[in-house]
Amino acid sequence: MNGLSHATAPYVFLTDADTIIPARDYDLGFLLAEIENGADAVGGIPSSNLRAGGLLPHIRATVKLPMIIAKRTFQQILGGAPFLISGACGLFRTEVLREVGLSDRTKVEDLDLTWTLVERGYKVRQSSFCIVYPQECHTLREEWRRWTRWIRGYAVCMRLHWPLLFSRFGLFSMLPMFALVVLGLCTATVTWMRAIPANGPIAGAVLLFPAFWVLCVLFLGTISAFHHRKAHLVVMAPLAILYLLLAYAVWLTHGIRGLVTGRELSRDKPTRHAHVVA
Repeated sequence: MNGLSHATAPYVFLTDADTIIPARDYDLGFLLAEIENGADAVGGIPSSNLRAGGLLPHIRATVKLPMIIAKRTFQQILGGAPFLISGACGLFRTEVLREVGLSDRTKVEDLDLTWTLVERGYKVRQSSFCIVYPQECHTLREEWRRWTRWIRGYAVCMRLHWPLLFSRFGLFSMLPMFALVVLGLCTATVTWMRAIPANGPIAGAVLLFPAFWVLCVLFLGTISAFHHRKAHLVVMAPLAILYLLLAYAVWLTHGIRGLVTGRELSRDKPTRHAHVVA
């Protein structure tokens, strides 16, 4: 925000320090085109940086790109705006970003900013043609902490922006994300409980993943493999279902608590400095 006070350009592009932006001259042009067509803020698509990436980054990459494109396109069409302008890739009108600003009241400041823009009536858009590549987590501990930050922050943002829940954006962008988790948890629990008497708890857990789910992730993995030019992502795609279980576990241990209390855990990101520009 201190840097923004020195900006003289009409538009400001924000990205994370760990994000690679392709050295092509048209990726950011897709964002600029949306701004010139009347948008106040527009987001791109964060994929995965697989350079020197280990097992976990590759598993996450199998479904990340196509799922984000599908979800945010759906949200933009029905909800009027994408769920999120990721901190990894966003272009804003400078005067709009100055007025709204990035808040430090949650750990998911990009989500808070996006919902504030929608709340104030600004036009928020999504471009699926601008793709950037942030770094992925390499250990399960890092993944757990990141997903805890995301999910608990999402729950807190639902409380902060509760009037939006009853709007078109809330019904088609905010609530479906939460509703899918509730439906998934209930379905998985019922399926597992029914399978235990005949198959035992371990074999019953395997039955939670029907062939249809596996076929879906294989299809998504094929799209990602084509984009990243890595054929092995196709066969690794079913392992991405583990991320669904991770999300369920985090919601049960942290998300519901954040939704009820409106509180997040102590910050696990580097402390922000109030003044970085002389």
